[in-house]
Amino acid sequence: MTAPGWRPARVDTTGRRGGEILLGVVDGRHDGDDPTFVVAQGFLAFVEPFEMQRFQVIAAVLRARLVVVETPGAGFASSRLLPEERRALLRGDFRAPARRMLRAATEVIGSDGPAGATGVLGYSLGASFATAMAAVSGTSGTGPPLETVVLVEPVAVQRWSAAALVSAVRHENRLIGTYLDETATVTGAVPPLEARPDESPNTRRRTDLLLLANALRAGRLPDDLGAAARRPVQGTRRLVVVRGEQSSLSPRQAVRDLVTAAEGQGIGTRLLSVPGPHAFWHSLPAVGSAAMDLAHALGTFPS
Repeated sequence: MTAPGWRPARVDTTGRRGGEILLGVVDGRHDGDDPTFVVAQGFLAFVEPFEMQRFQVIAAVLRARLVVVETPGAGFASSRLLPEERRALLRGDFRAPARRMLRAATEVIGSDGPAGATGVLGYSLGASFATAMAAVSGTSGTGPPLETVVLVEPVAVQRWSAAALVSAVRHENRLIGTYLDETATVTGAVPPLEARPDESPNTRRRTDLLLLANALRAGRLPDDLGAAARRPVQGTRRLVVVRGEQSSLSPRQAVRDLVTAAEGQGIGTRLLSVPGPHAFWHSLPAVGSAAMDLAHALGTFPS
């Protein structure tokens, strides 16, 4: 399977300093009826070749257009969290930055083709942004309602103490190397950013990063999913959660509780277990396998 290429796009979302957001677009659609997903990334992930090669694989498998939105405050664009977004994140609320990210994606989608976004996908920290985007979608500024939510290794499915979250992150970080080695076996694979010393992000704002990481502790993701389901316009109708079987950052019981609650709110759900811990996302072969499972799960929902 040949992976489609990708292109960057920059959107000035505010006209103010720090309002620029960088996006990456990869189009694996075969026809106009194929889906478009807005994608939110994990912590310290940027729109750059190492990260985007993962989405090239996913786009090819899903036959979808993916619009990957960089997190304000971290990345190659001259971006930062705005004051009102920082205040919201202090409460564990991702909706304010998610609204701006979704507006940027909607602008790119509008200039790139007729179809609006039909779904959202997020990994780890990005799962919180993805769910918040679903909650605020369906307005003139944020585009059509996001009816399909795909969460890969969501973290904010429960409240965390600072010590427990840091411990889980450290445990998972020790496992990343094995999965990077798997990626290195793929012909033509791009090494991670830290292995390309001539390329470094020009935005890595420590305060913004601390606010983003700390906001996960509030465990607000289930509330945002409920809000997405209750929207006055067409609410979220489909949820797929992908969880690593040995994950420390996406607790098994909390994920099951999320799925059960979503079913009670009338959302069709699928829970996929894939081999490995949170770090499986760093392996291109593992991501390709998970994408195949995801494609099958999405195809089982009634049209």
